Amino acid sequence: MDLKNLKKKLNENPELIFKKLGIKYEIFGDNVYSPCPIHESSDNPKALSFALDKGIWKCWTRDCQQHYQNDIFGLIMGTISSQSGEEKTFSDVLKWCSDVLNIKSKYNNNRSKQEEDDDPFVDIVKTLCCKELPVEHKTIDMDFEYNAPSEYFHGRGFNKRTLKYFEVGDCHQKGTMYERAIIPIHDDTGSKLIGILGRSMKEYRLPKFLFYPKGFDKRYCLYNYHRALEHINRTNALFIAEGQGDVWKLYEAGIKNAVSIFGKTITKQQEDKINKLPITHLIVLTDNDQAGRESKIQIKRQFSRMYKLTFPKLISKDIGEMKVNDIKKLLESLKGCY
Repeated sequence: MDLKNLKKKLNENPELIFKKLGIKYEIFGDNVYSPCPIHESSDNPKALSFALDKGIWKCWTRDCQQHYQNDIFGLIMGTISSQSGEEKTFSDVLKWCSDVLNIKSKYNNNRSKQEEDDDPFVDIVKTLCCKELPVEHKTIDMDFEYNAPSEYFHGRGFNKRTLKYFEVGDCHQKGTMYERAIIPIHDDTGSKLIGILGRSMKEYRLPKFLFYPKGFDKRYCLYNYHRALEHINRTNALFIAEGQGDVWKLYEAGIKNAVSIFGKTITKQQEDKINKLPITHLIVLTDNDQAGRESKIQIKRQFSRMYKLTFPKLISKDIGEMKVNDIKKLLESLKGCY
């Protein structure tokens, strides 16, 4: 059984998957509805929908599918991560699937050693049970035109010089990124373009955020890492925010040692990267909402034993919505950290 057939088998048994994940659900037509098992305090019985015909899911409350894949594997990964209180990997998902579908016992009881050695899925499980496969993002080409700086983000209050510095622009060329604001994502050295995040400029163009290329794994990335590194080495401090706009607004306030984590959760891969930095102080600026508060709790669990942690209290929903002078005032006591 390869991954394609495994996914097919999971999609053919959604009730089994939901039951094993401990999710209360109801089926209406071609959709399974349930509270979202990923974010806390989810009591809306239709917060999450899973399309039986397409095998994809969506959290209508907080867009949790944007942090994980929107297929059955992503739903499983997000749920078991939330239940365990720590970010799980794809290898953990495969192990969970193997147990639920009795794949291992099937091999052990009914198949010879030679048959197991010849089965590609057995090789996958054995490999991933030992260690997480390394991910190497390939260099991509910007195969469409876009205009920088972004008029869309300028209209939302960001300085044009800032947007030009971060190479953020608007795409009006027909194609994957049509009518999206373009946010380039680079590797840790800044020498390679490895991904693009497109923010919809029109309400009707969904999803709101779209990663390119397809399958881009944001778990391994910290946005702005390569620009921030010099200033991290100088200050021994790191500012952590959720979104890219937060990083831009911090830059406008004179804070250049900031990264964003592409969401509310610091993944195991991002945590490993942070732990290799020469820092003693983490300043956490996740959003001022329920998800942001949950994020602070999780970050405290992850890092409180290793670093000094500071959680400034925001006066707006997020840093990106604040005025530069308000940010400077908020972080005035932390001047030695930037």
